Amino acid sequence: MDTTVPMGMVPSNLNPFLNPRPVPIPVTKPRTKVQQDELHDGVLAFNKEKVPPPASSRLSPLRLAMCQVRDALRAQPHASDISLLIFTAAASSEEHEKALIPVPPQFQAVLGSGCQVERLRQAVADNWPSCRLMLDCSSADDQNADLLPDDVDALHLLHWILVGTPSSPTLRRLSGLHLRQLCRVLGLAHPTVEPGHLLSISYDGVDQRIGDPGPRPSYGYLGLPFKYLYRFLATGRLEHPPGAPIRLYAQLETALVDCEELSSLPQEQSRDPSPLCWRNSKLQAPQRALVICQLPSELDESIAPLSPEKHFLEYCVQESLSLRPCYLLLFDDAVASSVMFTWPGKCVKLDTGPSMVQRSRVKILRMVRNVGSRLGAARRALVGL
Repeated sequence: MDTTVPMGMVPSNLNPFLNPRPVPIPVTKPRTKVQQDELHDGVLAFNKEKVPPPASSRLSPLRLAMCQVRDALRAQPHASDISLLIFTAAASSEEHEKALIPVPPQFQAVLGSGCQVERLRQAVADNWPSCRLMLDCSSADDQNADLLPDDVDALHLLHWILVGTPSSPTLRRLSGLHLRQLCRVLGLAHPTVEPGHLLSISYDGVDQRIGDPGPRPSYGYLGLPFKYLYRFLATGRLEHPPGAPIRLYAQLETALVDCEELSSLPQEQSRDPSPLCWRNSKLQAPQRALVICQLPSELDESIAPLSPEKHFLEYCVQESLSLRPCYLLLFDDAVASSVMFTWPGKCVKLDTGPSMVQRSRVKILRMVRNVGSRLGAARRALVGL
């Protein structure tokens, strides 16, 4: 017979009346606005609802610049090397007043005009290793604290050239296998000897597209001394006699001859070329540069693209600012000297693309194939039934 057990003898974990109920936690409405200068667990919260990172995670400006330089070197090692070589060629020139434009802000003169060129050359020669070694350089703050002011300016100069100059172009290395097709599309003669380096030139805010509807632009080879390449790419201006036209050619060999005539002035023939202040480039031999430029639309285009005169076609432009640099070709000086004597060079073969009849034929064939595939699928479905 069951007997009643007193409540006092029941264990507390089995007696729901003896278990105290949890006190409900008061629910507070979330605060939508933080009071100014209010402390939360030792962290200062501001009105913008953003908590600054701890001081240990913040990068110094010099260390951040070096990280960005290493990213640029890692993404485009050859193009970065060539960009530094183009700059140092202008800085090492005896005519640096005409070639080194624009002047880096760290090395401008006191009055804002001119450049402290000797200080710049010394800082570059002492602090610029090769691009491969720059990737391995440490960016620790304890090492950066021991640098001299000129050394810091040299590091900021790297960032100014490779990362932080909006007026300077972005160079990207291209494969030489694309040069033949590129010349066909641009209407230029393919060079008899492949260049050592082929790079594309792009600017921020300028969209470069080939094959857009509308009038087809013309292109030409522009030859210029290597020391003036920095100024032309950064500002679009060339150093040429006033009133004399700027000549561009459809053949690369002719442009190299013109470049040789420009770079061999009488006053420079008697002097030995000054050594570069940066000798750690991958390109050890002296270089000769050719720029493929898009010609202004107002240029006379009365000559037919496929006429025989196109073989020796020469363009004359009065203002260099109307030219748009698109591609850069670099030759070793010895190779360029031999290419100049390869005359008359190769003919211009313009890639006009498929005609309207060919495009219509392709569309009709696609429609026929599509209809045939659908009929075949319907026939197989009927057979399956």
